Amino acid sequence: MSETRHGPMVHARLVPGGENSGKLVTLVRNQARSVAETRGLPLVIVDGPPGIGCPVIASLAGADLVLAVTEPTCSGRQDLERVASLVAHFRIPLAVCVNKADLNGEVAAAIEGWCRARGIAGAGRIPYASEFLDAQEQARSIVELNGGAGQAAQAVREVWGRVRVALEDGR
Repeated sequence: MSETRHGPMVHARLVPGGENSGKLVTLVRNQARSVAETRGLPLVIVDGPPGIGCPVIASLAGADLVLAVTEPTCSGRQDLERVASLVAHFRIPLAVCVNKADLNGEVAAAIEGWCRARGIAGAGRIPYASEFLDAQEQARSIVELNGGAGQAAQAVREVWGRVRVALEDGR
Protein backbone atom coordinates (compact mmCIF):
# COMPACT_ATOMS: atom_id res chain seq x y z
CA MET A 1 0.00 0.00 0.00
CA SER A 2 1.16 3.53 -0.75
CA GLU A 3 0.04 6.84 0.68
CA THR A 4 -0.63 9.51 -1.93
CA ARG A 5 -1.55 13.14 -1.49
CA HIS A 6 -5.11 12.10 -2.37
CA GLY A 7 -5.33 9.13 0.00
CA PRO A 8 -4.25 5.51 0.17
CA MET A 9 -3.58 3.42 -2.92
CA VAL A 10 -3.59 -0.34 -2.61
CA HIS A 11 -1.68 -2.07 -5.38
CA ALA A 12 0.43 -5.07 -6.31
CA ARG A 13 3.71 -5.31 -8.14
CA LEU A 14 3.96 -7.51 -11.20
CA VAL A 15 7.15 -8.40 -13.00
CA PRO A 16 7.34 -7.08 -16.57
CA GLY A 17 5.49 -9.51 -18.80
CA GLY A 18 4.08 -11.32 -15.77
CA GLU A 19 0.49 -12.40 -15.78
CA ASN A 20 -2.20 -10.83 -13.69
CA SER A 21 -4.70 -13.16 -12.03
CA GLY A 22 -8.19 -12.96 -10.66
CA LYS A 23 -6.86 -14.09 -7.28
CA LEU A 24 -4.40 -11.20 -7.16
CA VAL A 25 -7.09 -8.68 -8.13
CA THR A 26 -9.40 -10.10 -5.45
CA LEU A 27 -6.66 -9.86 -2.82
CA VAL A 28 -5.88 -6.23 -3.69
CA ARG A 29 -9.57 -5.27 -3.94
CA ASN A 30 -10.36 -6.83 -0.56
CA GLN A 31 -7.41 -5.06 1.06
CA ALA A 32 -8.60 -1.75 -0.44
CA ARG A 33 -12.08 -2.29 0.98
CA SER A 34 -10.61 -3.06 4.38
CA VAL A 35 -8.51 0.13 4.30
CA ALA A 36 -11.53 2.17 3.22
CA GLU A 37 -13.66 0.72 6.01
CA THR A 38 -10.97 1.29 8.65
CA ARG A 39 -10.42 4.90 7.56
CA GLY A 40 -14.07 5.72 6.93
CA LEU A 41 -13.53 6.34 3.23
CA PRO A 42 -16.77 6.24 1.22
CA LEU A 43 -15.38 5.05 -2.10
CA VAL A 44 -13.04 2.40 -3.49
CA ILE A 45 -12.01 2.83 -7.11
CA VAL A 46 -10.73 -0.33 -8.78
CA ASP A 47 -8.70 0.22 -11.95
CA GLY A 48 -9.39 -2.98 -13.82
CA PRO A 49 -7.25 -4.38 -16.62
CA PRO A 50 -8.33 -4.40 -20.26
CA GLY A 51 -10.09 -7.41 -21.73
CA ILE A 52 -12.71 -9.79 -20.37
CA GLY A 53 -10.61 -12.44 -18.60
CA CYS A 54 -10.45 -13.53 -14.98
CA PRO A 55 -8.73 -10.36 -13.69
CA VAL A 56 -11.49 -8.23 -15.22
CA ILE A 57 -14.22 -10.42 -13.76
CA ALA A 58 -12.53 -10.24 -10.35
CA SER A 59 -12.33 -6.44 -10.59
CA LEU A 60 -16.10 -6.27 -11.17
CA ALA A 61 -17.06 -8.14 -7.99
CA GLY A 62 -19.10 -5.89 -5.74
CA ALA A 63 -18.91 -2.92 -8.13
CA ASP A 64 -21.64 -0.27 -7.99
CA LEU A 65 -20.68 1.12 -11.39
CA VAL A 66 -18.27 0.31 -14.20
CA LEU A 67 -16.62 3.13 -16.10
CA ALA A 68 -15.33 1.72 -19.37
CA VAL A 69 -12.70 3.93 -20.98
CA THR A 70 -12.30 3.28 -24.68
CA GLU A 71 -10.54 4.91 -27.59
CA PRO A 72 -12.08 5.77 -30.96
CA THR A 73 -10.67 2.85 -32.90
CA CYS A 74 -12.25 -0.28 -34.35
CA SER A 75 -10.47 -2.46 -31.78
CA GLY A 76 -11.50 -0.05 -29.00
CA ARG A 77 -15.13 -0.40 -30.00
CA GLN A 78 -14.90 -4.19 -30.24
CA ASP A 79 -13.31 -4.37 -26.79
CA LEU A 80 -16.02 -2.08 -25.42
CA GLU A 81 -18.75 -4.30 -26.87
CA ARG A 82 -17.25 -7.35 -25.15
CA VAL A 83 -16.87 -5.51 -21.83
CA ALA A 84 -20.43 -4.17 -22.09
CA SER A 85 -21.71 -7.72 -22.59
CA LEU A 86 -19.74 -8.93 -19.56
CA VAL A 87 -20.94 -6.06 -17.38
CA ALA A 88 -24.55 -6.64 -18.49
CA HIS A 89 -24.21 -10.30 -17.51
CA PHE A 90 -23.37 -9.21 -13.96
CA ARG A 91 -26.10 -6.53 -14.03
CA ILE A 92 -23.76 -3.69 -13.11
CA PRO A 93 -24.52 -0.18 -14.40
CA LEU A 94 -22.11 0.92 -17.12
CA ALA A 95 -20.89 4.34 -18.21
CA VAL A 96 -18.53 4.92 -21.11
CA CYS A 97 -15.82 7.54 -21.57
CA VAL A 98 -14.15 8.01 -24.96
CA ASN A 99 -10.48 8.83 -24.39
CA LYS A 100 -8.51 10.64 -27.12
CA ALA A 101 -11.91 11.26 -28.69
CA ASP A 102 -10.65 13.89 -31.10
CA LEU A 103 -8.29 11.45 -32.85
CA ASN A 104 -11.24 10.00 -34.76
CA GLY A 105 -14.45 11.96 -34.26
CA GLU A 106 -16.43 9.69 -36.57
CA VAL A 107 -15.63 6.53 -34.61
CA ALA A 108 -16.10 8.39 -31.30
CA ALA A 109 -19.59 9.43 -32.44
CA ALA A 110 -20.34 5.86 -33.57
CA ILE A 111 -19.32 4.53 -30.14
CA GLU A 112 -21.54 7.09 -28.41
CA GLY A 113 -24.43 6.21 -30.73
CA TRP A 114 -23.94 2.52 -30.02
CA CYS A 115 -24.07 3.28 -26.28
CA ARG A 116 -27.22 5.41 -26.57
CA ALA A 117 -28.97 2.68 -28.57
CA ARG A 118 -28.31 0.26 -25.71
CA GLY A 119 -29.15 2.62 -22.87
CA ILE A 120 -25.52 2.87 -21.75
CA ALA A 121 -24.68 6.16 -20.08
CA GLY A 122 -22.14 8.39 -21.72
CA ALA A 123 -19.61 9.73 -19.22
CA GLY A 124 -18.04 12.07 -21.74
CA ARG A 125 -15.07 12.61 -24.00
CA ILE A 126 -11.47 13.33 -23.11
CA PRO A 127 -9.32 14.93 -25.81
CA TYR A 128 -5.86 13.86 -26.84
CA ALA A 129 -3.65 16.51 -25.25
CA SER A 130 0.05 16.98 -24.62
CA GLU A 131 -0.96 18.34 -21.20
CA PHE A 132 -1.24 14.75 -19.98
CA LEU A 133 2.47 14.21 -20.65
CA ASP A 134 3.29 17.51 -18.95
CA ALA A 135 1.29 16.46 -15.90
CA GLN A 136 3.03 13.06 -15.78
CA GLU A 137 6.45 14.68 -16.03
CA GLN A 138 5.55 16.89 -13.06
CA ALA A 139 4.05 13.97 -11.07
CA ARG A 140 0.68 15.73 -11.00
CA SER A 141 -2.79 14.90 -12.16
CA ILE A 142 -4.15 16.75 -15.17
CA VAL A 143 -6.50 18.79 -12.95
CA GLU A 144 -3.51 20.01 -10.90
CA LEU A 145 -1.58 21.21 -13.93
CA ASN A 146 -1.76 24.98 -14.54
CA GLY A 147 -4.50 25.34 -11.95
CA GLY A 148 -6.69 22.90 -13.86
CA ALA A 149 -7.41 25.52 -16.51
CA GLY A 150 -6.84 23.41 -19.62
CA GLN A 151 -9.43 21.80 -21.87
CA ALA A 152 -8.26 18.30 -20.92
CA ALA A 153 -8.57 19.08 -17.20
CA GLN A 154 -12.09 20.40 -17.75
CA ALA A 155 -13.03 17.25 -19.67
CA VAL A 156 -11.71 15.02 -16.86
CA ARG A 157 -13.66 17.05 -14.26
CA GLU A 158 -16.83 16.69 -16.36
CA VAL A 159 -16.37 12.92 -16.67
CA TRP A 160 -15.78 12.64 -12.92
CA GLY A 161 -18.90 14.75 -12.26
CA ARG A 162 -21.03 12.38 -14.35
CA VAL A 163 -19.50 9.33 -12.67
CA ARG A 164 -20.13 10.81 -9.22
CA VAL A 165 -23.78 11.52 -10.09
CA ALA A 166 -24.19 7.97 -11.44
CA LEU A 167 -22.74 6.56 -8.21
CA GLU A 168 -24.98 8.74 -6.04
CA ASP A 169 -28.06 7.81 -8.09
CA GLY A 170 -27.23 4.13 -7.71
CA ARG A 171 -26.92 4.19 -3.93
